[in-house]
Amino acid sequence: MILARPMRLLALFILSVLAPLGLRALWIPDESRYAEIAREMLESGNWVVPQLLGMPYFEKPVAGYWFTAISQALLGENLFASRLPVALATALSAVVVGALAQRMWRDTRTTLIAVLIYLSFGLVAGMALYITLDPQLALWLNLSLLAFHGATSTSVARRRLAAWALLGAACGMGFLTKGFVAWALPVLVAAPYMLWQRRLGELLRYGPLAVLAAVAVAAPWALAVHQQAPDFWNFFFWNEHVRRFAAADAQHSRPFWFYLPVLLAGCVPWLGLLLPAARNAWAQKRDPNVGLLVIWFVLPLVFFSLARGKLPTYILPCFTPLALLIARAVAQALDGAEAGAFKTNAAINGLIGVAGLIALPIARQRGIFTSEDLGAWLIAMAISLAWLLVALAQWWRPMRHWEWSALPLLLLAASLPALVTLDQTESKTPSVFIHEHLGTLSNADFLLSNNAGLSANLAWDLKRTDVTVYALKGELQYGLGTPCGDGRFVWRDDALEWIASARRKGSVAVVLRLTGADDPDIEALPDGATQRDLRNDLALVFYPRVTAP
Repeated sequence: MILARPMRLLALFILSVLAPLGLRALWIPDESRYAEIAREMLESGNWVVPQLLGMPYFEKPVAGYWFTAISQALLGENLFASRLPVALATALSAVVVGALAQRMWRDTRTTLIAVLIYLSFGLVAGMALYITLDPQLALWLNLSLLAFHGATSTSVARRRLAAWALLGAACGMGFLTKGFVAWALPVLVAAPYMLWQRRLGELLRYGPLAVLAAVAVAAPWALAVHQQAPDFWNFFFWNEHVRRFAAADAQHSRPFWFYLPVLLAGCVPWLGLLLPAARNAWAQKRDPNVGLLVIWFVLPLVFFSLARGKLPTYILPCFTPLALLIARAVAQALDGAEAGAFKTNAAINGLIGVAGLIALPIARQRGIFTSEDLGAWLIAMAISLAWLLVALAQWWRPMRHWEWSALPLLLLAASLPALVTLDQTESKTPSVFIHEHLGTLSNADFLLSNNAGLSANLAWDLKRTDVTVYALKGELQYGLGTPCGDGRFVWRDDALEWIASARRKGSVAVVLRLTGADDPDIEALPDGATQRDLRNDLALVFYPRVTAP
């Protein structure tokens, strides 16, 4: 093996994940929101109640913001520091994957294969570059399952107690990161597994220790936030759990089968190894290790599929058992000199490369890539060509070059900052637009914006939280309903009166995310602006102060 060696895996991670972290502007809404909440945590000194634009923000608990804020405190309020906790969480998850593989099979080669596959899964590598809480939640869930495996595979009482306590502590940290799902998923895996193994009594004896450890980790903050913001748990439980799981109007509502294409796309570049891994798992279904991995993969996937609210990143924890099952199948195929699965994987990757080489010229011909995007287009063509060439090399010598599948995917991850420069993405990465008007915006006495993600991006770039929300409350609805939100929202019909009143006190800068030039949010604005800049669904409208006659 060439790539699956510790120092080379570390080098691949540094080059494809760590190196580009600070080279890409914040993507709204998630990245701007999480980076800004952490910045405001540092600025305010309040490490208990998350705040966005100076208002309570109760959609998530606090641990994810803690790590981002700590990173910003140590490395500065910059993009690299804000993304670093997510990247490190992915790296630590890969370490946990390796530890599980080593515990299960005592084979260094299988361990390294599992780490390589996990780090180069499309969904895993992509989320390592993006500020969101799911990779951190995945880390705590992975650690909890590692502890569970340790607790159920040792006969030493002291180690068993320590493992159950670690399981609970990991669940507690997962709870502080994203809520009750961090308690639900380990139970969803552990209970069926122990029932299958006829060890339910052991779960009932030691489970309370894990619960106690989880409560001990979570309780200090849970009580502190209840004291400072008594409505947090009411809002968080009903809105972010019950409503999102079962309500007909749940946010991000998707059909039951939504995660099937997400799973397939997320497995690239190892898609061709899924079927051999499934066959291998079925053949070894009585093996406790394999059974645990199958339960760990299937039941969380079903759980998230049953929920009405779905996002692709929710199933990130499912890729840990998948990496282990595929690694086991790869190791056995190498031992048996079975090249068929590797050739199938090469063929699928070859089709991906050919698709890119065909689609990219068509995209340029249709104007998706403009002359200003020539560099990004050339990089995308080079990656597509690399995908095809690697696939051909694998087809030629599958037993020798099978692991090369990871290279084009990791090259794609490393090139992401150069690829997200298209005009069509500017409204999703508004920092460039904001920085072009930085002087105007910094000197404006009032800021008005109609999009929560854009408002957070303004706050991040300008280092000020006094952005007034316009037309749509969105995810800021709760905060706007608190005393901190008094006077922070303007209905579209009130825009003329509000701007006229504000101009008597100072200048007003309106920054909008639009659906087009005739968007009602910009149509409702009054005349009298001295500066108007509308491009790529972003707009700046500036009104100077008026002197009363």
